[in-house]
Amino acid sequence: MDERELRERSKLMLSAAARAGEHSLTFFQREALAVDWKANSTEVTEADRQGEEIIRALIESHFPGDAVVGEEHGSREGKSGWTWYIDPIDGTRSFAHGVPLYSVLIGLFYQGRSVAGVIELPALGERIHATDEQGAWWERSGKPRLPARVSTCDRLDRALLCTTSIDYYKQSNRVEHLARLNNAVGSVRGWSDAYLFALAATGRVDVAIDPVMHPWDNGPFPVIFREAGGIFSSWTGEDRIDGGDGVAANPSLHAQVLDLLK
Repeated sequence: MDERELRERSKLMLSAAARAGEHSLTFFQREALAVDWKANSTEVTEADRQGEEIIRALIESHFPGDAVVGEEHGSREGKSGWTWYIDPIDGTRSFAHGVPLYSVLIGLFYQGRSVAGVIELPALGERIHATDEQGAWWERSGKPRLPARVSTCDRLDRALLCTTSIDYYKQSNRVEHLARLNNAVGSVRGWSDAYLFALAATGRVDVAIDPVMHPWDNGPFPVIFREAGGIFSSWTGEDRIDGGDGVAANPSLHAQVLDLLK
């Protein structure tokens, strides 16, 4: 992997996330926001569609040979070895209800390896991002940039675990797993979507777990958690974003949670 190529793409990644995030704010908490329903019974808005178009146009203009996988506009094959995963608004339900916990997600892979990623939280003025071997960073409006680091808690019975709605555990036939987790950890909270992974990557919660996820939902997480001193994986412990689920924590808690998920 050419370091210059990674640097250029990482710069574009941050710029594209910021652009899409700023655009989302022009729709956010707007009374007349129209919400449509996709075939998979999930919500979508014009902010989702236009946000992805903004990101894809920037990638196409600078790196036309790269592959792109997006939630709203499908996949485009590439020849360069680079692949972009885009979720223009992760947490559309939150967004549509005026809740500021939605995010813009972009993950960048080279020959199948996660090498850069960003979680842009426009309504909160926060950003967590990482580039391979360059650390993970937490940026907040008006405050100094800080390293993003996972928590150091190593006891599951004292850990704060963050997860999503019970609906997703029912959908995936994993209600028993939620009960098992609830009985093992110190406390469970339900801040949903990518926000829970943003909290874990910055040490504000100890474990983040979601039973239903897509590749574009997971795109930025492997490199962010790797650079923040943690691990992101599927529930089976595999280093992949297409496993249909995800769990992230520091190495000690990650191993303990995987034991509970068997």
